[in-house]
Amino acid sequence: MLFTGDRRPHRQKSMKPLTTYFQEFLTTEVRISPHQRHLLNQRTSAVSEFLSQNLSLYEKTERQGSYALNTLIKPVETREYDVDLLVFMTRYAGKKPREYINDVDACFQQHDAFPAKIRRKTRCICLDYADAFHVDVVPCITDGDTRFICNHDTDKFEPTDGIGYREWLNEKTRHTHGHLKPITQLLKFLRDHKNNFSIKSILLTTLMGEHVYAYDKVGDAFRDVPTSLKTISNRIHDFLQEHASMPDICNPALPAERFTRHWTAAQYRNLREKFGIYNEKINAAFDATEHNTGVRKWRELFGNAFGEEE
Repeated sequence: MLFTGDRRPHRQKSMKPLTTYFQEFLTTEVRISPHQRHLLNQRTSAVSEFLSQNLSLYEKTERQGSYALNTLIKPVETREYDVDLLVFMTRYAGKKPREYINDVDACFQQHDAFPAKIRRKTRCICLDYADAFHVDVVPCITDGDTRFICNHDTDKFEPTDGIGYREWLNEKTRHTHGHLKPITQLLKFLRDHKNNFSIKSILLTTLMGEHVYAYDKVGDAFRDVPTSLKTISNRIHDFLQEHASMPDICNPALPAERFTRHWTAAQYRNLREKFGIYNEKINAAFDATEHNTGVRKWRELFGNAFGEEE
């Protein structure tokens, strides 16, 4: 691992540990700022309050996706901040799936004072705000213990289990001493900023979680963020190399849901190739024994905002 300044007491400038560089990079470059998080919370709370007062059959709202999993990262350049919000609606006998989406759409459309542009998508109503920010409002109903979202195009209910998935990921995160989510954010950052491989966040997050095991609670494989990144990168690389063709990767909380169903064979082959390149760079950076060499190698992955040279 990268040397730190305390190995060189004759120098006036004391270099920080590698773990500190990762924490600073996550805080300043990868994660949304406290102000941005406050804005997201404020917007979603306002949407929830509006729906509770105006939407027929309203029951409650619940965060979904990266927002709920705490793996949200800053969007790249002109891309938008986006969050998912489930809106639970009372199941009504005979009511079609697309009717629930139509009801949410009509609720927003009928109130001109709502400060967002409203557009309908396949499974949600998208609220586009003027400041590069949107909320996807996803109608959801329950039938017994099963939750369903609504597909407007097919007019079918689709089972979902965001809570089960969140519990699965939280358990995996505990096995890594809390480091799984930060390294998920780092690999999402790498995907978005390199922009030369394509994989949905839920698929990437699942792929990472599936390579964390109960025995990881002991030992050094996940002792800190850089070590955890190296560990999970090597495991994913080995998995991809073992599978020349695309394997099925399913929702661990809902095995019938294949996360790879919209992923193409070409996209998989590209990820397999590109991930091998980045895995090699991660190993080389981690194994660097000279400070500036290590910083430069990490910068090959994450850009010049990472770390400090002597």
